[in-house]
Amino acid sequence: MGTQPIPMPLRIAHAPGPMPETTAVDAVIDYLNLPATRPPIGREDGVHVIVRDGDQFARWVHALGGEVQHSQPLGGAALWSLRTETPRRADDSTVRVWVHVTLVAGEFAPSGFRGAVSA
Repeated sequence: MGTQPIPMPLRIAHAPGPMPETTAVDAVIDYLNLPATRPPIGREDGVHVIVRDGDQFARWVHALGGEVQHSQPLGGAALWSLRTETPRRADDSTVRVWVHVTLVAGEFAPSGFRGAVSA
C-alpha cells in the first residue's frame, strides 16, 4: 500500500483576522502592562477582557477609569464589570472596553469600585 501526498488547496479558506478594535485593546494591554486572563474577545458592544481577581480588576480601574457595575450574588459570587475605553488614538477614536471579574461575595471589592471612577 503506497502513500500519496495530500493535495493542498490553492486557496485556504479565509479565516477572519483579529478585529481592529481587538488589536487596539491588545496594544493598550501591552503598553500599560495590564493583566488579562485570556485573549480579548471582540463583540459588537466592545472588546471584553477577563481578569483573574480583584487586584487585577483594580489595575484596570486605576489605569483607565470608567464605570463599575456588579450583579447581585448568585451562588455566592457576583460578576463585576468595568465599562471603559482605550485612550484616544491618532484618528481621535476610542474603543469601548468591558473588563470582567467574578468575585466571591465579601471578597476584596473596594467601595471605590462602585459607580463612575476617573483614571
